[in-house]
Parts: sequence; C-alpha cells; structure tokens
Amino acid sequence: MNSKKKLTVGIAAAVVILAGIYGGVAVHYSHRYLPHTNVLGVKISGQTEAEANRTLTKRFSALKYKLNDGKKTVATASGTDLGIRRSFTKTLSSLDQQQNQWAWLGHALGLGGTSAKVDPVINTKQLHAYTKALATKENGHRRASKDANMSFNKSGLQVSKEVYGNQFDVNKLDSTIVRAIRADKQTVQLNQTYIKPAVTTRSAQFTKAKTQLAKLAQETGRVTVENHSETITKDDLYQWLGYNHGAITVDANGVKNFVKSMGAKYDTYGKERTFNSTKRGTVKVPGGTYGWSIQQTRTADEVVKHIKAGKDFTVKAITSGSGYHADGTDIGNTYVEVDLQNQHEYYYKDGKLALDSDIVSGKPSAGDASPVGVDFVWSKQTNATLRGVGQSGENYATPVKYWMPIDYTGVGLHDAPWQPKFGGDWYLSHGSNGCINNPPSFMPKLYAAVAVGTPVIVF
Repeated sequence: MNSKKKLTVGIAAAVVILAGIYGGVAVHYSHRYLPHTNVLGVKISGQTEAEANRTLTKRFSALKYKLNDGKKTVATASGTDLGIRRSFTKTLSSLDQQQNQWAWLGHALGLGGTSAKVDPVINTKQLHAYTKALATKENGHRRASKDANMSFNKSGLQVSKEVYGNQFDVNKLDSTIVRAIRADKQTVQLNQTYIKPAVTTRSAQFTKAKTQLAKLAQETGRVTVENHSETITKDDLYQWLGYNHGAITVDANGVKNFVKSMGAKYDTYGKERTFNSTKRGTVKVPGGTYGWSIQQTRTADEVVKHIKAGKDFTVKAITSGSGYHADGTDIGNTYVEVDLQNQHEYYYKDGKLALDSDIVSGKPSAGDASPVGVDFVWSKQTNATLRGVGQSGENYATPVKYWMPIDYTGVGLHDAPWQPKFGGDWYLSHGSNGCINNPPSFMPKLYAAVAVGTPVIVF
C-alpha cells in the first residue's frame, strides 16, 4: 500500500474514532444536562434530572436570607421561616426536553449555555407572621416616628416638627422581602421599611390646618341661658383647640366642663329656694319637681359644632324642665303657696293675691305628711279617681271632681267633700294620705284659675 492510500485510511479511521467519541459524549448527555447549564445560578451540568433536583433542593433548603438594616444584620431567616417554597420538577423537565444533546461541544466551548429561573411560591400569611413578630421584637427598642403637631399655649399656636424614627412597618417589610426573593437576592435591605410620619410641617394639609386653627382661636363665642350669658374666652379656645392625626380637634370634655359649670351656676331643678311666704316671712324650701337644667351633652355638642364652623357665635343652651322667668327669678310672681304650718293655701297672680283658703294636708302621725318642695301643676283632670294605699293599709279608690297633681308620687291638689272642716289642727287627726285637700266650694275656682306649669310651693 502506497503512502497516499495509508494517509487516506488513517484519516478515515481518525474520523470514525472522533465520531464515535463525539457520539458517545452525546449519548452521555442524552439524559444529563449540557455544560454551562444552571438554575438560579446553581450549576447542574452533567447531572441527571433526579440529581439536579436533589442538588437544587439541598441548595435552597439550606439557603439563608440576611435581613440587614444598613450594615447591621437584624435577623437571618431560612426560606421555611419566610414561607418560601420552590418546586424544580417542571423547570428541570422542560430543560431536559429542550436541550440538544449533539450540541454538547458548543456548550463545552462556551459557545452556548442555558440558565433557568424558578419563581418561588410564597405563603404570604406565614411571611406576615414572621415580619410581624420581627417588628414587634425590634420596634420595642427603636425610635418611633412622630407626626408634626401643633398646640396652643399662653403665647399662641406652637408647632412641633415631625420626627423620623426607625421602627419597622410590617406591610413594608412584607413587600420588601418579597421583591428581594423574586429577584433571587439573599440579602434584604430594611432601611426603606421604616414607619414614616404621616403628617409633616411641609405638607399642604398641615399648612392649611395651621391657618385654620389660628383663625378658630380668634373667634368670640357666648352661651346663653334665659337672660344670662357666659363668654368663651381666648384662653378657653387655647385649651380646647388642638390637632391630632392630621385633623383639627376640639376637646369635647373641656367644652362639657364649661357647660357643666354653667349648670352648677344656673340650674334650678332640685335646688333649695329662698321663698318670701305670706305669713312666715323668708323660708327655705327644698327642691321638688319644679325647675329646669341645662342638657349638658347636647349643649356642649352645639358649642363644638359652632367652634368648628370658624365664625363668631352665640349658642342658646338647651334646657329641660320649666320655670325660669325673664325677670331673673325662678318661681316668678304667679304661683300657689301651701303653708303646712298654718294650713292655708294662697294663689298669687302676677304678684297679687287672687285666691286663698284653709286646707287639710297629710296626716303626720301616720307617716303621710305632705312632702315639702317647690313643685308645679303638671296636669289637670276633672272627675278623676285617686287610687292608693290608705293609712291603715287598705287600698282605696276615691273619686274627686278636680285633680291637679304636683309631684310624681301621687300628691296633688283636689277637692275633699268628706272633710267636715279645714284649717287649724284638724290635719293632725284627720289629715290626708299626703294630698292637699281643698274645700269643695273653693276648688272649682282654684282649678279654673291655675294653669298647667304653675309653681306650687309647699313648706
């Protein structure tokens, strides 16, 4: 064989050998991943799908995430701690099906390569539980942020600037960690998760409120009750006006205390009166059903509403009950006077005596003495039946022609035809169960003259 033929045979043999080697390597990669194949940065070249799955599972189950605040590591957490789960099966199967085993040489020479990502499944409830616990632990020794604020002192409106703290916002922790996980970062920077002040001195909301507060503090206000008036001073407004969580506030308790002090000064319900009687001169009479009082909560609510309106105002106090007169007196000059000591009754109309009569009041020895107090006629009835328990314990039902109740226990003024006489000390042995017995000839006149609402002073 000449040299030319020998060379040809040698080249052919070499080609066959090389082809065999190439094919053998290709067969090797038929069930293994080609060179320069990685998943999430982890090299799986030359590994079977099962081997690659074990490699990746081991790598990421041991992965730790550093939660840093600046240069300081606040916590280190595993994927399990953060509720992270990754399944590589689908990605590895897809890579295996897509790769061309005969392209192994180009991959080996760096002319090709495959990188894959596996999106994590994040259990948001588990992640939130972790971040909530972390924030609770950390925030206890961290500085809290404070909103810008303002309040009044004797010098006027004072502004307190906002404070930027470094406590963690749980929701921001959640979103920051999720972003880092999805970007395949193992270090998470937390200094952007601080709770920030919600209100700053530079915000338009704060500036507007500041202007409005200054305006409110210049209001003039009054609260009136009948012919009395109490002025709301600038000092009052300074104490009541405030700013909280971005909103102008009025101290409702402060306003209620103001109204309460008016009630203590002007309310008449239940209070003892000094009364100028017909025969006994000046007497002290305890409170009864007659009188009025300021409805403090409703009046305070009205004052708060007017303060917030930003205009000068006058609020008329809301009252319940009756009895205040424009001349400044409580009882006025039209009333019924019942003098128990003298067993006599008077009716004054516009300051002048219009009617009077002897009476029979309750029997003291039986425990039925007529109750004293400043009461009023709150109803009028004709042909009424009075019911109750008598002095000996029996139930009674007594018809009367004229009935004017004056308190809420069943005591009132009525005719008493069963009484043979009136006045004197007859009541001591023949007194009523508490009512004021009037002569049958006198009661029709009294009934016709006395209007509902008329004060009845019993003493």
